[in-house]
Amino acid sequence: MRGRDSQRSRVYKSDKALVAIAKPLATMPEVERFVKRVFGMKRVADAFPRSRLPGWLPEVRDGRGRRKAGGCASYITMPLWSRNEAIVLHELAHTICQREHSDSTGHGWEYCAIYLTLVLHAMGREAHDVLKAAFKENRVRYTAPRKRKPMDPARKAELIERLAAYQSKANGPGG
Repeated sequence: MRGRDSQRSRVYKSDKALVAIAKPLATMPEVERFVKRVFGMKRVADAFPRSRLPGWLPEVRDGRGRRKAGGCASYITMPLWSRNEAIVLHELAHTICQREHSDSTGHGWEYCAIYLTLVLHAMGREAHDVLKAAFKENRVRYTAPRKRKPMDPARKAELIERLAAYQSKANGPGG
C-alpha cells in the first residue's frame, strides 16, 4: 500500500528551476529518441537493473487530450507543453521508480534519488546541481531516512527513572 504523496508540490516547485535550463523537444520523434538515449546509457542501466527487464523501453505516448504529463511502469504520456528534457526525465523517473520500488509513494525520497541520477547522466552535472539546490531549498527529501540505533537497556532504564522523577515532581506532593 502506498503512503501519502507529501512531497508532490515541493517537487513540482523544484522542477521549475530545472525546466528553465532544459532543452525543448519539439516533436514526438525527438522525445522518443531522447528516451532511447537515456535508457541506452550504461550508467542508467547499471544504476537501475530492474528497469532493464523485457519490455524495458517505456512507450512514449502523445498527450493529446490531456492536460498533465504522466508516467507509469510501461509508458509515459507527453502533452505538447511538456516536451522538454526536464519533464521527460521527471516522467521517466516515475517509470523507473515503479519498476524498482513498487511500494514507494509518487514523489517520495526513492523517486527523487532516481530523478537526480537521471538528470546527472542525461543533462550533466550543472543541471544536477541546480535540481539538488532546488530540492534543498524546498525541503525535498532525496536520501534514505537515517536508521536509529537501538537504545542500550541501561540507558533506557535511566531515562525511564528520570521521566518518573520529573512526573512526580510536576504532579507535586500527594498527586
